[in-house]
Amino acid sequence: MLDQTDRVALAVPNADEATNSFNALFDSVIVDDTKDTDAGARRVTLQWGFDQLELYEPTGPGPAADFLQAGKRGLFAGGFASADPAAVAARMEDRGVKVTQQGDRFVVYPNDLRGMGVIVSPVVERERVGLMDKIWQITYTVPDLKEGVAFFGELFGINDKFTNYYKSDVFGYDAAITWYDEKKGGGLDSLEYLDPFDQEKAAARFLAKTDGVGGIYMASAHTDDMPTIRERVIATGGGWDGAQRGVTTGFIHPRRTHGLLLAVVNYDLFNARKPTPEHPNDWDH
Repeated sequence: MLDQTDRVALAVPNADEATNSFNALFDSVIVDDTKDTDAGARRVTLQWGFDQLELYEPTGPGPAADFLQAGKRGLFAGGFASADPAAVAARMEDRGVKVTQQGDRFVVYPNDLRGMGVIVSPVVERERVGLMDKIWQITYTVPDLKEGVAFFGELFGINDKFTNYYKSDVFGYDAAITWYDEKKGGGLDSLEYLDPFDQEKAAARFLAKTDGVGGIYMASAHTDDMPTIRERVIATGGGWDGAQRGVTTGFIHPRRTHGLLLAVVNYDLFNARKPTPEHPNDWDH
């Protein structure tokens, strides 16, 4: 029932400061600045490649303030596009999840879903803006990998999609990825789940900060202009780490992106590694 990964939302103390940071790094632009009474926040929306990034600055009590006051970092919600967002919302409500409708989009706040906010909106064709292309993956940390895959697969109606399982000794977790499009050459849009086993690694530390419940750990995007993004990050204060993946993946530290740990990849190089039902071991973690 999910067709694309199309946005991320961050809770931030100062939306203007966060906007300036993102625009300077990625050439994103503001496309909306509105009062979101449901979230108790000012919501600034940036066009970020073909997709969008939402910044929630609390203006009073509400979900955005609750998230920041709990000491959580910026990743407030992961956003998905669907041909029938109302059906996705109804499915979640049928499973006991509180959903707030905002026009043609539907929002689940973090306190109502294991600390992981969700935004489901219609599929929209947008023109590319700036250096980024697409957000293609939202990554959750979970305390039980198989339970997490089953729970969210059932919740979102994607449990019939291809899921590949893998282990990363480098980053210290068992993991799984559910792909909306299982073919090579198609979209990379997907949900990733990490179940940490190495308590010294970042994913395990993040899970511990959520009291073992889990949360949205990071997001991934692809671009054909990784060198420019890398140079901007390094030149304006650092926080780029590409050593683990060479030219395939770079990571931008969340201190540079207001709580968003961001993996940046080249589509063609990453698509070549994408596992499929016929070749499930193409993944080379």
